[in-house]
Amino acid sequence: MKKTVKVIVSGDGGVGKTSFLSRLVYDNFEVNSELTRGIDFYSKNLKVNGTEYNFIMWDFAGQSQFKEILNDFIDGSFAAFVLFDLTRFNTLERVEEWLIKLKEIGNIPIILLGTKSDLINPNDCILLDNFIAEIIKFNENVINYIKISSKTGSNVNRAFEILIDNISS
Repeated sequence: MKKTVKVIVSGDGGVGKTSFLSRLVYDNFEVNSELTRGIDFYSKNLKVNGTEYNFIMWDFAGQSQFKEILNDFIDGSFAAFVLFDLTRFNTLERVEEWLIKLKEIGNIPIILLGTKSDLINPNDCILLDNFIAEIIKFNENVINYIKISSKTGSNVNRAFEILIDNISS
């Protein structure tokens, strides 16, 4: 019997939530993907330590008008990914809002994902990394932070492995 695991995927509009899920589930990247309107979901079946899991990942539109419906759908979630765009600092500034919104539903583990790492120079991330370290210090639900590129696939599976490690521990 499969265990169903509900995972929230949130962040501002245009940060790459749908691209992340498309790369993770289908190993595909669409250059011209459209913004999610409302909610979409992706499913990934996986066997972990002999147990079959069905990961249902809820892709929430990032525009502010959709934040209000978040509460109606996140009950029973096991974990969350909060994404921000490494090339747009304002999306990182709003990560705190997403963390507060998720905390309203309970103490679920959260993994921060900095997207579009293929578009930045790693040396330019020092300020971002310091800012994120401060966010993590004041948010005990954040269990990890990783930079990903859905375009190249870099660290996309690693982000999911971190989530799985949290299940099996």
